[in-house]
Amino acid sequence: MKLIDHNGRLFGKISVIDLLVVAVVAVMAVALHFKSVQAHTGTSVAEQSITFQVRVRGARIYVANAIRVGDGLYDQSYASGDRPLGEITDIQVEHDPGTTIASFADGTTALVESEQTVDLLLTVKGTGLVNGKSVMINRIYDLGVNSSRTYYTRLAQFSGMVADISY
Repeated sequence: MKLIDHNGRLFGKISVIDLLVVAVVAVMAVALHFKSVQAHTGTSVAEQSITFQVRVRGARIYVANAIRVGDGLYDQSYASGDRPLGEITDIQVEHDPGTTIASFADGTTALVESEQTVDLLLTVKGTGLVNGKSVMINRIYDLGVNSSRTYYTRLAQFSGMVADISY
């Protein structure tokens, strides 16, 4: 029995061209996987200090009073275990009373004052990776400006938006 028959089939069963295509696709998939893993968990990139600010609009007074400097900041939908995204280093009251987005009957929306609330600007310091314009806290949490998330501390839970990132 010949290795390759007159139809170009290996052992008369599989086409050599099909086998080459499968091999090329497999090599590309493995290369893409290793490149992705290296970007997220590679040890060739050193972690660095990252400071970001979270803007909290319309926080109830009791929630604002429960947020303290030194608290760890966590994301509700991000399971980080015991590792916070960072530590709150500064709390500024931007507006008292706070604001909230209101929808009107004509279909428009606007920021309006909301009684018994305040607007806060939290400064958080953490560590992570910076790769071009991509910022990752704890090596797996993508951090982006204008991303709205539900955060929590030891005593409070609130919605906030990342206002600024510096490193």
